[in-house]
Amino acid sequence: MLLHFMHALLELLPLIGLGGGYLLGKSINPEAAMYYLSYGAIIGTLLQFAVYKIRGATMQKTTKITGWVLIIFAAITIILQNDLFIKLKPTVLSWAFAAFFLGYAWWKKQSVLELMMGEQFAMPSDKWLVLNWAWVIFNVLVGLANLVVVWQIQQGNWHDDSWVSFKMALTVG
Repeated sequence: MLLHFMHALLELLPLIGLGGGYLLGKSINPEAAMYYLSYGAIIGTLLQFAVYKIRGATMQKTTKITGWVLIIFAAITIILQNDLFIKLKPTVLSWAFAAFFLGYAWWKKQSVLELMMGEQFAMPSDKWLVLNWAWVIFNVLVGLANLVVVWQIQQGNWHDDSWVSFKMALTVG
């Protein structure tokens, strides 16, 4: 039980860093809170990578990809002093996963999910492809929802808190 909790905590380190950075930024300099969020996300992700390395554990490819994309977008946000980059990361990543799932199924005539989890769950290939489509649609919708939130913030209708809440709920939920 404790092992499962520790693994879940390890997977959430980037999110904990992101949220912690944002809260710290709000208390120190509210105008720069998104940059603190970016630093926190980078620190949380690098800490996650380090723990995996120290433990000699194998990190899933999706964790590596997500982590590196987060580091890149957070770094661009900090360097260019434009928080739009960190806010667009969920859309870019979601749509990239959707494109990969769709492309793989089209090219190989097999679901990525079947490839990853086929040994754990016995299902006919056509059912795996249906599940694959569900993942594609879900990721496209997540990307669109993120764009709506970002657009509302850019229009001045919502505050950065809305995006952070959306990001936290989406990641944990």
